[in-house]
Amino acid sequence: MSQPAPLARDVLRLIESSRSDLPDALARIADFILKEPEATVRASMSALAELSGSGEASIARFCRRLGFDGYHEFKLSLASDIAYRSGAEARVTDLGSRISGAVRATIDGTDPDEISMVADRLRSTRTIDIFGAGVSGMVAQLFAYRFSRLGLAARGIQDPVIAEEIIHGAGPETVYMTISETGLTSQTERLLGLAGARGAYRIAVSGRQIADLRPLCETLLIATPLSPLPERGEIAPSIAKVVLCELIAEQIRAQPARPPSPIATSA
Repeated sequence: MSQPAPLARDVLRLIESSRSDLPDALARIADFILKEPEATVRASMSALAELSGSGEASIARFCRRLGFDGYHEFKLSLASDIAYRSGAEARVTDLGSRISGAVRATIDGTDPDEISMVADRLRSTRTIDIFGAGVSGMVAQLFAYRFSRLGLAARGIQDPVIAEEIIHGAGPETVYMTISETGLTSQTERLLGLAGARGAYRIAVSGRQIADLRPLCETLLIATPLSPLPERGEIAPSIAKVVLCELIAEQIRAQPARPPSPIATSA
């Protein structure tokens, strides 16, 4: 009788790191699992195939691609990962290593040209509205504070009702930024959609690479998640996002100031 395979941790991180190398059919499966990991654990293979718009053969191939013998083994490991993130087990990984690793990976994985483009957009816009919920709302306030100290008209918003009201006054000369750890919620999706309909330039700062998020914004910046993935309520993932803010701030400061508007003089 064969021994059961050991339960693997960081399954979600493994999926995320492998996602860019997957063919389309397997990438769709990865995107659904990253977006709905709990639903995946409850789903049968046929149900997951339907939910992810794939086939059962693709599900089996996806599991083997990640190193699992089958779907059952994959689900056990995913359930273990979810429980681990939720604090069901004590963490033994050094906190400093987790944070420094995420910060270094965020800096190394960010395109300097993209950061420069974002900085230029922020400098030339009329207003910058930054929304986040929960801990991400606190990070949104930090982004707004940093940009305000650089002379930009930025405000952080934590109430989705207020955010929606503000978006109705947005336009092509405004920037709407959303901060999120999980990447895409129904609330985030709705607000980004409304901002796009108003013509605002949309920037998403996310802790996960979610394919469904990309069509909803003009720029997507990824703050590398901690490894192991964070527990519920853990604020350490905010640090990598603050680093992204500082990278943008550095570029804003480095770019030459815009020339002042000409002043009319009397003859």
